[in-house]
This record gives sequence, C-alpha cells and structure tokens, in this order.
Amino acid sequence: MKLTHVRIKDFRSFSGEHIFDLADGANYFVGPNNCGKSNLIRALELALDPDVEYVPDRDRPMKDAASGGRKVTTRITLTFEVGKSSTEKTLLTYAQAYERLLTAKSTYAEEGQIHFVTTFTSPARQASFQAKRAGARSAPVESKEHQLLLRQFHSLVRFAVIHSGEDLESLLQGKFLEILHLVIEDHLSTELQTAAEARDRYVGTLQKSVLEPLRSRIQGLVGGIFPEITAATLIPDVPTVEQTLSSVEILLGDLVPTQLADKGTGVRGAVLLSMLQYLAEESRRSLVLAVEEPEAFLHPAAQESVCSELEQLAARSDVSVLTTTHSPYVISRSAQASVTELRKNHEGFTERARSAMGNDSRAELLGSLFRDPAMSAVIDRSLQIPPTATAIVVTEGYTDDLFLRLVLDATGQATLLDGFVFVPAGKAEKVVLQAIAARAASSVPVIALLDFDDQGRAARDKLKAFQWSTTRDIIMLGDWPGACAAHPDVEIEDLLPSSAIEKLIARVGDAKAIEGWTRCDPTTHRRYSSSFKDEAIVSLEKVLPKSDAGGMLWLAEVLVQRATKMSGAAARAAEYMAAGTR
Repeated sequence: MKLTHVRIKDFRSFSGEHIFDLADGANYFVGPNNCGKSNLIRALELALDPDVEYVPDRDRPMKDAASGGRKVTTRITLTFEVGKSSTEKTLLTYAQAYERLLTAKSTYAEEGQIHFVTTFTSPARQASFQAKRAGARSAPVESKEHQLLLRQFHSLVRFAVIHSGEDLESLLQGKFLEILHLVIEDHLSTELQTAAEARDRYVGTLQKSVLEPLRSRIQGLVGGIFPEITAATLIPDVPTVEQTLSSVEILLGDLVPTQLADKGTGVRGAVLLSMLQYLAEESRRSLVLAVEEPEAFLHPAAQESVCSELEQLAARSDVSVLTTTHSPYVISRSAQASVTELRKNHEGFTERARSAMGNDSRAELLGSLFRDPAMSAVIDRSLQIPPTATAIVVTEGYTDDLFLRLVLDATGQATLLDGFVFVPAGKAEKVVLQAIAARAASSVPVIALLDFDDQGRAARDKLKAFQWSTTRDIIMLGDWPGACAAHPDVEIEDLLPSSAIEKLIARVGDAKAIEGWTRCDPTTHRRYSSSFKDEAIVSLEKVLPKSDAGGMLWLAEVLVQRATKMSGAAARAAEYMAAGTR
C-alpha cells in the first residue's frame, strides 16, 4: 500500500481544509521555521497511531476566520493505493462491503483505493472510512463491516516517525519500539524463538543451581528470627528478549570504539535512519515513514547520502516517505520525488505555497531556505551538475551552449566538448556567484565565459577579486581574434559562421535584424537585435554550413585548452601533497 493523498482539516496551524498530493518516491516539505511542517507530521501521527492523544486546546486552531469563529472539527483523511497481495485483496474485499452499506454505485475499493478518515470533535477519536459519493456519511462503528475493515487496515499499515532531534533512547521508548519488535518477529521469528528458549533454560538453571540453595539459607536464617515467616522466594530479574532488544547499546568502531551515545548528533541520526531502512526492508506490512530534519548536524556530503537512503526507502511499493527539511542537499532530483513549500499566511495559518517534482526546477520553491532567495537558484543549478562532468562552463545565458554545440555538430566536431557541462546563470552579475558555487560543489575545472560588454567586464573584475585569472579561469568573448578592435561589445552570436549570419538576417530582414553598425577596417561590425537572436534560436541549425565553424571553433579549442591546463595543475598539486605526506 502506498499513501497518495493527505487531507488535513482544522488541525493546529492548518485552518480549513488542505490537500497534499504525494509522489511515488520521497516527499519533501520545506519552508522557514515555524511554518507548520511539524504539524503535518503530527497530523499523520495522530491519524495512524490510536495511542496518540488529541488535546482540543492544543490541536484545534486557536482561531478560525473561515468558520466565522465557530467550533471546528479536526479531520484527517489519508488515501492509500492498495497493492495485490492476498492480505491487501482481503482489505479491498472488506472495504467493498463497507462502502456497499452507503452506496450502490461505484466504490473506491473497486479502484484499488482506501480512504481512511480520523475525526475529532472532542478528545474522543472516531476512525472511519470514506465511501465514494457518500459525502461525510460513514458506516456505524459497531457494524461488522466497520470492525473487519478497521482491524485489517491497522494490521497492514504501520507508521514510524523520527522527530527532529530525537535520540535512540527516546525512540525506543515509544511506538517505534512496538513496530520494531513486530518487524523483528517477521524477519527473525525462528531466531527469536531460539533466544527465548535459551533464556528460559538460563532462568531455570539460575533458579535451581544458584538461587535455590541461597533461598533455603535465607529462609532458615530469617525463620530463626521471625518464626511466623515460613517461606522465602528469590526471583531473578532477567529481561525478556523484547526488553533486551529495547536496551541494546550500539558500539561504533572506526579507529577507536565509541558508544553511540557518545557519538555526534549527526552519526546518531544516521543510525536512526538506518533503523528505518531495516523496517522497510524486512517488514511484511506497508509502512508510512516520517522523518523530521534528517540533515541535522551532518555536513553536505553526508546530507546527500541521506538523500540517497531516503530515495531507496521510497522506491518500495509498500513504503511511503515524508520528510521535512531545511537542506537542499537532502532533496532528491528523482522524477518520482516531490517537493512542497509551506508558509504562514497573514493570519498566521499554514498553507501550501507551491509544489514541484524532484526533477523540475525548484529554485523558486527553495528560496525560503535562504536569507537571499537568489542563492537557492545558484545552489540548485550547482547540484544539477552530473558526476560524469569533466569541466564546467558558467555562462550568462543558455544560447552560448546552444549555438556552440549546434555549430560543432554541423561541422562534425561535437566530440571536442565531450564531458563539458554548461551552467547558465541568467545574467552577467550572477555568473560570479554561480561560478564560485560550482567550483565549491565540484572537483573539476570551472570556467566563467562572459560577453565582452559593460556587464561582462564588471563580472570579470569581481571574479578577479576572488583570484580568478583571465588566462586560466575566465574567458572573455572579446579575446576572439576575429573581434572588431573598434567595437566594445562582443556576444556569442558574433562568433557564428558569416554565411549563417547572412541567412538569418535574410529571414528577419535588415531593418529588424540589425540595430547598428560600427566601422571596423576592412569591414564593419553589426549589432544584432533581439529579433535576430530569437530567429537564431529557432533556425540556426537549418542554415549552418558543414565546413565553417566561424569563431566557435576558436571558443571550443580555448575551452579545452583551459580545462586541460587546470586539470594538469590540479593533478600536479595532488602529487605534491601526496609526496609531502610520505
């Protein structure tokens, strides 16, 4: 079973009704502190754990403008897609019978769905199921259909949560321990039985061989002082197997063995996450797993490892994963994942701001994680760099990459830039931050490619202040040998083959394609309009010659030379450092 939708009505900071569509993969919820992310997790916990108490003064919204101040009813509805195992088929059979009490038409069960509803009008909890086209009506709780369906549902769905900052000790004192025991019973039933029998033998031997002689001696001594005492019994306090599992200490060994309790918070959190993995892999039931801020106290590389672990958990058809986070490194780029931003509105209530799939651009969505929202776009683009990249080129716009590759493809030289990844920053001033972030996020050469104009020159000067060199890290298009010495501006379209430029001008018309001229002996330099650039984006591939790459060949060769130079320098530095440590 997979959780596909969460509907929350009037719970804590959620005023009114809020619907969250969940993806097949991991589901991430982001937003600033105190935006309601934890309340979403607690709503799940309240719905799926009957032992969690509902406290109206705490869990009902303090004010409710939408209802005009009336008392509200908290309702949490969870929709599950049901699988095809025998126990799940039994669940759907019970669900079909339940819905038939309320409707003679089509049912959710026929569509392979279960809609589980938990309602709170007072501290009392009412669990029910939603029938298709039946509105808020539900079957009587004392009915056989309700009892069978509810029992089967709870036997198939388990919920585990790791709250923000929770440690192993507190985790194993709560509901998580019960679930862990059930999973261990599923996975190691024979071994548990063997351990239980061994414990019984140990207790029996202890009582017979050690405690019985001691008991007789104590009884005789005490009876001599108090004749009315005629019996004494010694009871060994030997924990059961389940109690022992609850108190097992974890010793982690690297160079020095260390108790888990003495490890850093990040390591302890990773152990908790590994326990979730165990639950998912060995459980014979469906799991809904909620993890709050798994990135706590982990450095970025370890946070990315957590992302991988969550992806693996969510990939299972019987596991649903919901994660709250403040870290872009934890969020998956899988097309199966989803990211949802939460925020508080002007009344102080939580609302969904926007959502995106994992492989969509989510720079705007992650903006709330940063003091400067633009930083999210920089980090988002940096994290998109594939591990197979051999060099990274940060450009102002995307046409540098587009035009260059089209020309190289047309002239049969596309392999020149194999392994090169182009990252468009959006504008010249953003190239600086993007290039620095890309270098921090990667170990391969990073080159900044800039137009030769006022904005490009300003960006160049800022990069130079960070010790970037125009002979190594920065390429200005004005360095092209074919550039007009008398003209201050050179952009990527100036490097196109001349025959392709003429054909593009013919398509647009001289008046619309050319904004101005500058004398440049023995020719003239033309300034191209946005209409010309738009036409080039659409039609360049159709007008390119097969034997002339124009200035693009120069650019490709310079990029390769710079990347090779930087890789060689890095290799020599690594060799020098290695020699120094020997």
